[in-house]
Amino acid sequence: GVSEPSPAGSPGATRKGKSSQAATLPHTKTDSPTSQLEGVLHRKHEWEGHNKKASSSWHNVYCVINQQEMGFYKDQKSASQGIPYHSEIPVSLKDAVCEVATDYKKKKHVFKLITDGNEYLFQAKDDEEMNTWISAISTAVSGDKGDVTPSSHSTPAPTARAQTLPASVTTTTTTAESSPGKREKGDKEKRFSLFSKKK
Repeated sequence: GVSEPSPAGSPGATRKGKSSQAATLPHTKTDSPTSQLEGVLHRKHEWEGHNKKASSSWHNVYCVINQQEMGFYKDQKSASQGIPYHSEIPVSLKDAVCEVATDYKKKKHVFKLITDGNEYLFQAKDDEEMNTWISAISTAVSGDKGDVTPSSHSTPAPTARAQTLPASVTTTTTTAESSPGKREKGDKEKRFSLFSKKK
């Protein structure tokens, strides 16, 4: 009876360790869920105001989308310290328009962001990265225009999940049980018949 407690004890211990880790992890990364995307992009400030062309060339900037704002920093270190690039204030994405800059032919993988009369061009390293940024910005734009959306977003998801899960569970259990279940019974009967013959 000595061999039983030790194996049971060790998995329990590892399980406890994992759960305590999981409990501590979210606390250390409190600010990560809010920033939807960050990374280095090649940026050109095209228009500053509705009819004033910006006198800016292309620069590498570290961009951070945070809720409904996009901040620009020299690099990741500056971003973590909150030091903006050339002391620029973050751009509000509330009513921004973000789309592929099809009319810009000089560079590839360029998308534009139009917000409050400002227009920025951003160049990503490839189409995939460009699309990731566009979708992240679009998500931020539609984020929570009214304060109603976050709560309405969270409610349908669990109910939808609840409706789909039991359905899939029932189908899997019935099909799984029907065939192996029959086999098991057959095996047991065979086993018993073997034993009875031996006796």
